[in-house]
Amino acid sequence: MLPLRVIFLWHYHQPDYRWEGQALLPWVRLRAVKDYAVLFKLLGELPRLRCVFNIVPSLLVQLSAYAEGVLTDVAEHLSSRSSRIPPEGTDRYWRMLQPPSPLQQRFPELSALWQRLQSGSLSPQEWIDTLMWTQLVWTFPYRQRFPVVDEWFQRGSGYRCEELQLLLQLQRLLTREAFQALREGLHQEHIELSCSPFYHPILPLLCDTESARESDPGISLPRSSFRFPADAWVQCARARQCCWELVGVVPDGLWPPEGAVSMEALHQMVLAGVRWAATDEALLFASLPTAPRVQKYLPHRIRTSAGELALFFRDRELSDAISFQYGAWESDRAVEDICQRLREIRAELVRSYGESVLRTAAVMIALDGENCWDSYPDNGLDFLRSLADRLHAEEWVTTVTCREVLAGSWHTFQRLSVLRTGSWVSASLRIWIGTPGHNAAWEALCQARELVEKSRYRLSSAQWRQALEHLLVAEGSDWFWWRSPEHPTPAAPLFERLFQLHVERARQCVEEKWDGWQREGAEEGSVQIP
Repeated sequence: MLPLRVIFLWHYHQPDYRWEGQALLPWVRLRAVKDYAVLFKLLGELPRLRCVFNIVPSLLVQLSAYAEGVLTDVAEHLSSRSSRIPPEGTDRYWRMLQPPSPLQQRFPELSALWQRLQSGSLSPQEWIDTLMWTQLVWTFPYRQRFPVVDEWFQRGSGYRCEELQLLLQLQRLLTREAFQALREGLHQEHIELSCSPFYHPILPLLCDTESARESDPGISLPRSSFRFPADAWVQCARARQCCWELVGVVPDGLWPPEGAVSMEALHQMVLAGVRWAATDEALLFASLPTAPRVQKYLPHRIRTSAGELALFFRDRELSDAISFQYGAWESDRAVEDICQRLREIRAELVRSYGESVLRTAAVMIALDGENCWDSYPDNGLDFLRSLADRLHAEEWVTTVTCREVLAGSWHTFQRLSVLRTGSWVSASLRIWIGTPGHNAAWEALCQARELVEKSRYRLSSAQWRQALEHLLVAEGSDWFWWRSPEHPTPAAPLFERLFQLHVERARQCVEEKWDGWQREGAEEGSVQIP
């Protein structure tokens, strides 16, 4: 019996929160404590559950810096100076750190404090309790390992400033463990590393913002088109280099941010050395509207002018079931449900193509590897262990990595002549462009990028790279995602400010140099300013 091959791809992503040596938001640290330290270690210890870790380098760099003790965040700084009275403006910052709803629902003490924080009616002791709970909640997987953590949860209130400092020290320890577990896991045979472009940009929009019209002909776009395909190449190439420098692995595969692709983006991926990419099933069916539904389980290959690339298409229903459904179920029931779905997929593939297709086919289950576990009672540990045991025990199914699929059957992959531009969101790019707010941001980015490009041969290479680096950060998808009306967040002003700071600093890198040329030219009459 030929088994059905299943690929689990866990995607780990955080934008670059750093500004002048400090992270303005603490999500890398807090996610490292609750998710990365726990899940990297668990998955590293489950060789029977083969999988792919997809890491965004902007996360990897920050996680490494936290682990080395060279990066702090504003929340740590404010907590280290905690007092019974919040400094002016501090409560506004703290509202940006709203814990996910499932965590608030699980811990009523946190929920009650959060409501009082929102109304501005905290007592001095409640202020300390809020600082404590906002960060303590991320340590709930360690209640058995650390008795003091369990005591804090059981007490629920009346915390002291000294205990808050101890909690922060403990979280530093766990952040180091997260990075160490990641490095160790990536050198095990059952885990493959892939990456996303460095700062998580929407690649088709870097190549050409006009590409959004392909999937959305009526969309309103910026007056000036952003068209810098070389930036897409830089984001991909530097991502692979970063993985080598920090964890000693050069990834062959890439998950385009938000699954967003275009033919030009694929071309830049190949130029950057990428061998395979994964995206959502919606783009396959947008490109091949008459294709049977089971075709998404067949890896494809597509030719660009730079060479061929293998493509995997994720099963959206299975991925979303883990993300949004199974957290409310008993683990055994969830595992049985996923097995039943996989049995049906195997049967349909055999009916449609014959059993020999199982030598080529692969079901890709790809999803966010951190947010999804918020709704699981134990952070998903029991579900993952049960899933690994069950799939390992069955003869009709097996887990694999993408590199294993490529190694055995590249030449048998179906050819795809063209892949339509879009993302996993309605097979379009509308979430990141098209509103007045989006378009204003793209126009500001475009003007700054053109200014930096014109200065390329007037600046030293170090100065030019510094200006470009700020714009590469500003190209990240998150700044545009949070401008979308569909995604309100208390941290929206801070996200917008981070974007503006990077664009402004890039311009300053160029304009300050130009001012110097102008002064020198006025004095010596030898420098021409265009």
